[in-house]
Amino acid sequence: MVELRDVGFRIDDTPIVQGVSLAFRPNQFNVLLGPNGAGKSTLLRMASGRLAPTQGSVTYDGVDVQAIQAESLARTRAVLSQHVELAFPLPVRDVVLMGRYPHYGRAPTSRDLAIVDETLELVGLSHKSHQAYPTLSGGEQQKAQLARVLAQIWPPTDDAVPRDPAPRCLFLDEPTSSLDIHYQLHLLDIVRGFLARGCTVIAILHDLNVAAQYGDAFYVMAGGRLAFESDSAEALPVELVEKVFHVRARRETAREGSPGFWHFSL
Repeated sequence: MVELRDVGFRIDDTPIVQGVSLAFRPNQFNVLLGPNGAGKSTLLRMASGRLAPTQGSVTYDGVDVQAIQAESLARTRAVLSQHVELAFPLPVRDVVLMGRYPHYGRAPTSRDLAIVDETLELVGLSHKSHQAYPTLSGGEQQKAQLARVLAQIWPPTDDAVPRDPAPRCLFLDEPTSSLDIHYQLHLLDIVRGFLARGCTVIAILHDLNVAAQYGDAFYVMAGGRLAFESDSAEALPVELVEKVFHVRARRETAREGSPGFWHFSL
């Protein structure tokens, strides 16, 4: 379980995140929502161990994330950002292999290489594994990066392999913001399916309708604070959405098994 206890972060006298306490649901798709400047990315960076809070603590199964060795953390936690720039025209397969770096010494094992191939097949890029990464489309590059982070936290299949005590978590920092609808849904379908492999997903998403479609638990940030949390997309109050996002909002009546559809206007 990833738990935040009275977490805060400030730069000089400016608070960015203030007094947030929450426990992300294990083996579920957790969604962080909120407007620009709400503190979502800062909170995600603290939850992933990439940024030390100036107040409070972040724990993985009761262990302070700042006390976990970097190599161990890298084997159990991966972060996918909006866009990753690469300075060299590496083949796609080599980009994905980067995700296995924390798992081997001087050279990858046959199992590491097999995992790379499995993740490429999972994201639908096996046929472009030897193509230079910069020649891919933006959506394909993001799929390659998804393959990389999935390879990083791929579950061990050999019982002889020691298991790290921390849970395996995938953090997504607005991973679909620059993608068209097809790539958005394809990427999130893949991530959603990865839950079955014992992974916890914590994602920042901007589209409330997409979030409602894929999420299991929802956390609304506003002004650096946690404004609302729920295990149901249907529980998001219209009044809260209007106040937080500064829009007029209307939600269609939900069909059975559907959270309903949001409409917005200024």
